[in-house]
Amino acid sequence: MKSLPQKGSSLKREVQKDCLRKFVHRYTKDHIPNWVKSGKTPVQFESDIDWLEHTFFQTKKDGTLDERYCFCESNPTWPENPELRS
Repeated sequence: MKSLPQKGSSLKREVQKDCLRKFVHRYTKDHIPNWVKSGKTPVQFESDIDWLEHTFFQTKKDGTLDERYCFCESNPTWPENPELRS
């Protein structure tokens, strides 16, 4: 079965919640992961909604997460540091 990359914002609400629960290393103003040591680390996304909008997940044909993949691909928006955008 082939996996399909899908933008998080296009996934069903239940699948989005699953993404937020499984991918705990995202750094948003809504979610600060354990790896952030200080306020000097730039926030990567404005919110969890912004993260979903700019992140792709491997999904099955039915739109659920493909459990064979434990990664996602994000493009940070750097809301407080526009100079970091490429």
